[in-house]
Amino acid sequence: MAQLLRTQREGCEVSEADSLPAAQVLLARRPDVALVVLDVHLPGLAPLQALQQLRAEWPLLPVLLMSADSDPLLAMRALDGGAAGWLPKSADVGVLFGALELVLAGGCYLPPFLLQRSTDLPDEALTQRQAEVLAELVKGRSNKEIARELGMGEPTVKGHLVTIFRILRVRNRAEAALAGQARLASMRF
Repeated sequence: MAQLLRTQREGCEVSEADSLPAAQVLLARRPDVALVVLDVHLPGLAPLQALQQLRAEWPLLPVLLMSADSDPLLAMRALDGGAAGWLPKSADVGVLFGALELVLAGGCYLPPFLLQRSTDLPDEALTQRQAEVLAELVKGRSNKEIARELGMGEPTVKGHLVTIFRILRVRNRAEAALAGQARLASMRF
């Protein structure tokens, strides 16, 4: 993937690390890193342990997980844990670049296996706070405007949006706004 990015995206600077400690050293030296693409299954670590450590040290840095694993429960736990998306290793080049661009623009990439309705996945309800964030999104407000309106930090808004996208099984703000209108209309407060 690193080679593909270097050859296909002019001006894209890619750094690589072969372990979590190496990535942590690299990130400490490079505060300008815009995105981390992280393998879910790193040797010697539990599946989401590296994500948890990176989110604890760099809470505003988007982390896009990449995996051959298509376990929806693991993917949902990752998104709840702050991942900016879950990219299957089987994704073609167009999907890869689209997911990277979406996450770099502040969105969350959800793979098709999470968007399909399944009887294995519970139909989750939005919390009151998530419903408030969704209502502001439906009004067309930016993350910054939502944060100001609801008295929360912008990273908190992004975290709520990741969960909202997952619950609504949408990939972007436009889909969330459409699905949100119907969802909010059916909710009782």
